[in-house]
Amino acid sequence: MQVPKQKTRPDLSFLAAQLQGEVLTDAGSLAMYATDASIYQILPLAVVLPKDENDVIKTVSWASDKKLTILPRGGGTSLAGQTVGQSIILDFSKYMDQTLEINQEEKWVRVQPGKVRDVLNEELAPMGLHFPVDPATSSRANVGGMVGNNSSGTKSIIYGKTVDHIIAAKVLLSDGTLLHLKKTDPETYQQIASQPSREGEIYREFKQIIEQNKTLIREKFPKVMRRVGGYNLDEFVNTDEWNLAKLITGSEGTLATTLELTLNLEPLPKFKSVCVVHFTAVLDAVGAVTPILKYKPSAVEILDKIVVDLSRENLTTSRHCHFISGNPDAILIVEFYGESLAEVMERPTAMVKDLQEQGLGYAYPLFPQGPEYEDVWVVRKKGLGLMLGIKGKKKPLPFIEDAGIPTVHLKEYIDRTLQICKKHETDVAMYAHVSVGVIHVRPILDLRQEADINRLKAIAEDTFNLVMEYGGSWSGEHGDGLVRSAFNERFFGTGIYQAFVQVKQLFDPENLMNPGKIVKAQTIEHNLRYGAAYKDQKVATSFLYKTEQSFQESVHMCTGVGECRKLLGGTMCPSFKATREEEHSTRGRANALRMAMSGQLDEKGLASERLQETLSLCLSCKACKSECPSNVDMAKMKSDVMQIYFDKNGAGLRDKMIKNAPMMARKFSGFLAGLVNVIQASSLFRKGLDKIAGIDQRRMLPAYAPEPFYKWFEKNNHFKSDKKVVLFADTYLNFHEPAVGKAALKLLNDCGFEVILANVGCCQRPKISHGFLREAKKEGMSTLNGLLKYMDQGLDIVLCEPSCASALNDDFPDLLEDDILVKKLKKQVMMIDLFLAREMDKGNLPIKLKAKSDQLWVHGHCHQKALYGTQAMKKTLLDPESYSEIPSGCCGMAGSFGYEKEHYELSEKIGQEILFPAITQSPSDATLAACGFSCRHQIEHFTGRKAKHWVECVKVVLD
Repeated sequence: MQVPKQKTRPDLSFLAAQLQGEVLTDAGSLAMYATDASIYQILPLAVVLPKDENDVIKTVSWASDKKLTILPRGGGTSLAGQTVGQSIILDFSKYMDQTLEINQEEKWVRVQPGKVRDVLNEELAPMGLHFPVDPATSSRANVGGMVGNNSSGTKSIIYGKTVDHIIAAKVLLSDGTLLHLKKTDPETYQQIASQPSREGEIYREFKQIIEQNKTLIREKFPKVMRRVGGYNLDEFVNTDEWNLAKLITGSEGTLATTLELTLNLEPLPKFKSVCVVHFTAVLDAVGAVTPILKYKPSAVEILDKIVVDLSRENLTTSRHCHFISGNPDAILIVEFYGESLAEVMERPTAMVKDLQEQGLGYAYPLFPQGPEYEDVWVVRKKGLGLMLGIKGKKKPLPFIEDAGIPTVHLKEYIDRTLQICKKHETDVAMYAHVSVGVIHVRPILDLRQEADINRLKAIAEDTFNLVMEYGGSWSGEHGDGLVRSAFNERFFGTGIYQAFVQVKQLFDPENLMNPGKIVKAQTIEHNLRYGAAYKDQKVATSFLYKTEQSFQESVHMCTGVGECRKLLGGTMCPSFKATREEEHSTRGRANALRMAMSGQLDEKGLASERLQETLSLCLSCKACKSECPSNVDMAKMKSDVMQIYFDKNGAGLRDKMIKNAPMMARKFSGFLAGLVNVIQASSLFRKGLDKIAGIDQRRMLPAYAPEPFYKWFEKNNHFKSDKKVVLFADTYLNFHEPAVGKAALKLLNDCGFEVILANVGCCQRPKISHGFLREAKKEGMSTLNGLLKYMDQGLDIVLCEPSCASALNDDFPDLLEDDILVKKLKKQVMMIDLFLAREMDKGNLPIKLKAKSDQLWVHGHCHQKALYGTQAMKKTLLDPESYSEIPSGCCGMAGSFGYEKEHYELSEKIGQEILFPAITQSPSDATLAACGFSCRHQIEHFTGRKAKHWVECVKVVLD
């Protein structure tokens, strides 16, 4: 791995004492900011999370005095390496994320740079407005970063780029000058330019640069709409009303630090539809763009076979892929906006007829706005991450992907680009905005190999020449950064490049603002995240990583696109949503793992205490396994790393107590339960446990059952039937809440099933989640052998507890070498709601379920949502309108996490995000359902409402 010459790390203690926000200087924190979503890695000097504008001013002033460089950063989703550098990083995403003013009548909004685009649009939606720029990373992209990059996205054919929506910007220069940039008429501009101030100097000299280069600007800037390379000098040659905020847009933080932004808003479209055109050849799809455009779509997006196939395999996107027919080589997603439903259906219908007459495409499903429409866009938006997360050492890399080509030449350009990659023995994947000539072609390379680094350079050179030949743009939306800036002088010519240098010198004479981007840049192969010198340490793991191919490759699956940093929807990543800290995102943890296993974190490698600190807030919710486009399974990797840590350092008392919880449950339930329950409920016991084991005294440990379920079952199981099913007696329903087992038995009996109880031992969830993997595998074999006799008879095994289900049919299959047993576990072990839904679909159950309450409010367990979904609970109901799912993520308990003293407040904060307020506001007579044992305890602890398992909330009725 190539790294720049290290600067001496500054002492920031004086600065930290002056700020309201945070200053990060330790090696672990810096490692997490050393990368973005690009192919590069550079350790920053420090990271500042400013609380307010004054913090930014103080930091920039201090850095300027010390001649230290500054790098403004938001979500860190850059694909070109704009947000990495040996600088003091200003991360605006945690605190400076406020909406400052909305003018609904004039349709504009003023925000701080850390505002997330989708969060902004959720605020604007009730007003019928939105900020229309729509990059694939909109769920976590900060508006400041979108302005810095001049982002565009799927709707650019009608809404253009960010530069078309910037109204004003308040910015801070590296010398401390504050500028308020907005549109000015010639007279006002001249008045400002005539002032003997720093502002006057900038206005005056910038005008001279434009006047001296006006002819060259008109000649040399590419004549395509999708162009974001260099500085936006072309915004100032065809108008006499200048707005220097348009120059800041796309400047990648090289000119100034943005403090506030005023943005144009657009009305939300009244009606939408989407048509998915299927093709047997990718070049046919590209060639169909021109005839499609005459029907005035709002977007035309292409996904190639690789992305389509990955979408069908991914745990999250596979649920949305119903619209894909057959085995297409490519699909075009064609969207329409309109004033009426008739309009958005008539135009695509006419388009389909035209395409059929021309023999273009073979399937054309069309959906108005609704669930199917949303499914299509879920698949499209996750396409980038899916592509980047391809399994194996080679990855589709962003370096030639951003070319914007005139659409009349697009088919020929793509054909020749594919030939270039073929010449260099390189496969490709592709997707994106075919409507505006931007198809993201990703050559698939392994930059740990010198040969592939040479291919990177050769493919970039050949493709650059091709772009020049077709009069295209070398950067269509992802910007220059470290990957394309070195091409700028050749692309624009020496005259325009020197104008860029003059602009940089004018705004930032000391070259302190994000140096090395746009001008005076490195060539493409330097500062790679990987590189020929990169080596992973050997890692002995308990999990086999069958799908990922190894622990190391599992870590490398994280590409940095930052889906784990989203703030709205889904479950991933609960600790990031609560803390807003990069370290506690899945991406941050993956970066820490990569640095540790390659010896870049500290000398202790994966046994590092700093790494354990980073992993400590991972709730093992498994949401990343499904919601991360690359399916990064952080819960699994955390377990292996904890085992490695315990092997070297030993396990603490609390960890041992947690792993032995099932054994204690077996021991203390029954005749000892009453006494034990009284003791552990006492304040003296709780205080002692708090002190010696770190179990928060505010928590009440789960009570033990006076009669275990299996004993009750032996006396009360009398139903006989030809239809049989096995109920797994998990620790929770067996020794803590037998009422759940009783309800499950009645439900299955009422459905006509004779129930066989599998009282065969623990699923080993506590040991698996807490790093005792070897013990889990050894002791779990007894449980699995107990289940095998039922599976060999062809019987299905149903479970009530989602975390037990995930242990048996998700975790154990990757701990076991026995492929036959693995197949049985995956096929025959399932959640009870999935089993009943399957049997209904097969026509084996002439019944439906009915909620016992008119209002059934459901909270899904993390593992349930991540691996199985929650729709089966609703699907089985005769009256699904009675079912309301709370749109919550993790409840915050996560097994033992919420009991741990140092995590109590965070546990509460996670639940407080959505779940607790929703429960508090729910009708008092509504029934609360939560399949997770921990979820039920968390809900009762913080809301006072008692939730039941789903099986306790439904009854059987004849269909």
